[in-house]
Amino acid sequence: MAIESKTDICNLSQDLLSGGVVQDVDAPTSPTEELLNRWYDQCRKQALREHPWNFAAKRQIIAASATAPAFGYTKAFPLPNDFIRLLTIESDEGQLIRPENYQIESHEGVKSVLITTDATSVRLRYVYNIEDVTKFDAMFISYLAMTIALATAYKITESNGNVERIAQLHKQHAAMSKAISGQERPPTRIERSRNREARTNGSYRNSHRITF
Repeated sequence: MAIESKTDICNLSQDLLSGGVVQDVDAPTSPTEELLNRWYDQCRKQALREHPWNFAAKRQIIAASATAPAFGYTKAFPLPNDFIRLLTIESDEGQLIRPENYQIESHEGVKSVLITTDATSVRLRYVYNIEDVTKFDAMFISYLAMTIALATAYKITESNGNVERIAQLHKQHAAMSKAISGQERPPTRIERSRNREARTNGSYRNSHRITF
């Protein structure tokens, strides 16, 4: 059977718990459907945030906020509304910005990435809040079903044994699915130039030593 809706995924979670079939999670008419309706989006976002899933990665160029941040950062870039997890940030010239040069926090009430280097825009690669079930990777669907089953196991079955069983399955599947997702992207070798770094940060101290 093709997985085409959140109800289909919730029924997979019910199979793991030996529960009954639910008809419509979006328009719940039973206590189980109401429970799954409450937990589905929370579990989906949690599962997306736990790993840099390739199928859920996207890129976007974002412009700097008109107001500069305080406490040592130069620019603030409001994150997209569908942002779930940061993968990489590059300058508008394509240079990778290292983690020690940015921080994610609220800026003027908006979740933003604050950067120490001066730039008018940055290239963002991130996991986004994908909702279209038909676009989900098959292993992510199984992982999400297990995440939902784990979140609702005790409420549905009232059995600590079932909770422990699902937790073990969840842990095993997490390791396998995340490993496969990671293998689809070869490791990236980051080359750093102290000379360029010194110019970017406005300091030429020790810039005569160039290390790649």
